[in-house]
Amino acid sequence: MSLRSTQHFRLIVIFILATVLAASAAWLNMVMKRSVSTEAKSSDPARPDYYFDDFRYFRIKPNQPADYKLTGKKIAHYPVNDSYLVEFPVLISLDEQQRQQIAYSDWAYLEDENSKMHMHENVVVLRPRTKDSPAFRLATEYLLYFPDEEIMRTDVEVNVQRGETNISANGLESNNATREMFLLNRAEVVYPPARPRR
Repeated sequence: MSLRSTQHFRLIVIFILATVLAASAAWLNMVMKRSVSTEAKSSDPARPDYYFDDFRYFRIKPNQPADYKLTGKKIAHYPVNDSYLVEFPVLISLDEQQRQQIAYSDWAYLEDENSKMHMHENVVVLRPRTKDSPAFRLATEYLLYFPDEEIMRTDVEVNVQRGETNISANGLESNNATREMFLLNRAEVVYPPARPRR
């Protein structure tokens, strides 16, 4: 076999191997895409795509200290609507310009890029006493919390202790930033008895 024939044979073998490799790569790519597509279709949209146990989340704005801290036993993300389900959430405001506020419940649902927090079951909100305001405690079974604005709303029964004053109502809206509170329905306010003057 001449030198030219040998080189020609080697080129043919290299060309055949390259063609086989290219076809194999294309076939593997097609199989992988089909597998991912089938898995995506068969996956349950009601199941979370990831979760964390014993987490801490800080809401921070650029070049500013944290607004609030959210901790909990577990947080799970649901891609179908980009929401989060939290077990035993505790939300603590960290804005030094506002009165500190702590809110916790058995579970919560976060939506709209964490701007809305639906707190459910054994919801409690606490504000410590300051020189200007008495201690504050709110208890209810459902609370819609807007942590960025420090606004809370509920349309179910709520009980509030503000110092020695007891307040109950069906529905409430409270703004920690402006220190305003509105009772919506069937409000009842019980003031402590007046202390005798000496």
